[in-house]
Amino acid sequence: MTAPTVEEECRALGVRSIGIQADLTDRAVTEKAVAEIVDQLGGIDIAVCNAGGGTVTFADEREAEKTASGKPLEGKTGDIGLTGTPANCPQHMLLRVLDINLMTCMYTCMAVAPYMKSQRSGKIVTSSSGAGIRASAFYHPYGMAKAAIIHYTRSLAQELGPYNINVNSIAPGIIRTGRLGDRGRMADQIPLRREGTIEDCAKVVEFLVTDLSDYVTGKTITIDGGFCEHR
Repeated sequence: MTAPTVEEECRALGVRSIGIQADLTDRAVTEKAVAEIVDQLGGIDIAVCNAGGGTVTFADEREAEKTASGKPLEGKTGDIGLTGTPANCPQHMLLRVLDINLMTCMYTCMAVAPYMKSQRSGKIVTSSSGAGIRASAFYHPYGMAKAAIIHYTRSLAQELGPYNINVNSIAPGIIRTGRLGDRGRMADQIPLRREGTIEDCAKVVEFLVTDLSDYVTGKTITIDGGFCEHR
């Protein structure tokens, strides 16, 4: 980061940019946000659906709850992760994870599709996960939501293809991010023997949103150093 926000960093590079804070789990709010983008920037050429996470409650939400109640948080103050399994998943966990992963993706795609169809062009990239490819009895329902995104991506690509709109998905594996931190200890499970980086993901997204991928649609590209093929 070379500026306080991504928006300001883009502007420093001479790129027009706006920042909008929106709850993408709300379909009407998502549609309003996209309409505002079109109004200010003139159109929608690229949509990267990257909202989500294998989290029930994020750390900033817990902090807000503490501030509102005036009571200190018990135990750790980070994100609250998943404990559900396919046979036993609490209802609040199921709905929350589906909302922030699957529904945010679908609402964003549905919001941008009319604009892309009218201009007969566009690139959409959804974010799945290796967890949506490799079945597991744990980390549920995150894997289920990410698997649904793969199917949705393929279906949407079929519908929007005649309008010259490409729809593809990325499926990251073990990636070092600011929220998850260092997971280098898992490197020996990965054929390339290292955890992935944000740049590893960004390079594939760049391929999918440029003319390099004009004849690619409905595909899911794993970015995992070979982890999904490693047994």
